Amino acid sequence: MKNLKNVSFVCGLLMFLGLGCSQTKETTTSANQNAASQTQSNSTTKAPEIQIELTAKALTKAYDENELAADEKYKTKLLKVAGKITDISETLGNVTVQLEGHKFLQNVMCSFEESEKGNVAKLKKGQQTTLLGRGDGKTLGLYVGMQTCKIQ
Repeated sequence: MKNLKNVSFVCGLLMFLGLGCSQTKETTTSANQNAASQTQSNSTTKAPEIQIELTAKALTKAYDENELAADEKYKTKLLKVAGKITDISETLGNVTVQLEGHKFLQNVMCSFEESEKGNVAKLKKGQQTTLLGRGDGKTLGLYVGMQTCKIQ
C-alpha cells in the first residue's frame, strides 16, 4: 500500500513538472511570436484592404453564372455594392437591407450590426444606395449575402 502511494506521488510529481515545463515553453514561444509580430508591424505599414466595387446586379449575375468562381472572387472580400433597395427589415434582431439583383428573387442581402440600426432606419425602399460589407456567398440559391455592412 505504501509503495502504491509512493508510485502515485512520483507520477503526479512528474506530470506536474511536465505540464509546468510545457507551459513555460508555450508562454516563451508566444511572447517571442508577439515580439516578432510587433517588430514586423512597426517596420511595415499595413496597406488598406482593397475594396471590390460593383453593382448588385453584377454580383448576383456572377453567382448565377458560376457560384464556385464567384465565391473565389468575392467571398470574404470587402465589397462596395451599389443598387436599388428592395427591402429593409429586422428579423430576430438581425437588421438587413436587400438590393435588387439581376433576376427576380435573386437579391443581395446585407446584414448590419446593431450599431448601424439608426442609419438603416433612414433608408427607403426604391432608393439607390451603396453598401460596404464582407462577401458571404450565395445562400439557398435565393440571395448573395454580405456581412457587417455599412452605408456609404
